[in-house]
Amino acid sequence: MKEGPALSLRNYGWLFGTTLLLGGIGGMLMGLVTQENLYHGSIANFFMGLLMNLLLGLTTSIVAQMGFFAYMMFNYLVLNSMKSKALRKNIQIFFILFAFFDMVYLRYIAFGQGGSVLPYFVEPVLLLSIALITAYAKVKMTNPTAWVPTVFFIFVVTAIEWLPALKQDDFKAIAVMVVPLLFCNVWQILQLHRLTMRTEQTKKSKTKTSKSF
Repeated sequence: MKEGPALSLRNYGWLFGTTLLLGGIGGMLMGLVTQENLYHGSIANFFMGLLMNLLLGLTTSIVAQMGFFAYMMFNYLVLNSMKSKALRKNIQIFFILFAFFDMVYLRYIAFGQGGSVLPYFVEPVLLLSIALITAYAKVKMTNPTAWVPTVFFIFVVTAIEWLPALKQDDFKAIAVMVVPLLFCNVWQILQLHRLTMRTEQTKKSKTKTSKSF
């Protein structure tokens, strides 16, 4: 996947708006699922709580888009500068494995208190599963070279964005943050190739038009 930061302003605006919307929807859904106090009290209390979760989802969406931009720059400036495709692939696999280990080990050290380490595999295994499913969909849309970059983005970048919640031993806090993040990140990576292709087609049509004059 050789996509770089080649989106037109119009396409980027569309991606920004749709990603923001998905983040807000994810935030509201998690509010409805995890916050029982929404259903106790007045209608005003319900809609106020829903509004707060919407704002949380929108904020999470901004975090996701910043992570996406950082990934694009890393992919364009660092990975694409390496001539060896195998080296690019191996570096990303290393970071995936390193992030998986850190998610288990650091949370176990912080909250395990000498108990079983198995519960701390839940979050990284679920995140990796979603990353693999997303990569499968991306490969179907593009080509096999998209496997590792997609898993890298969904797993590593989402894990970094997820850190504030992972520092807490609270399932609700973890879930409330990761769902909007995944809504946004999966959407962004699956739309990237379409938007870059659309941008290239627009450039070509403009070039042909200018040559005709």
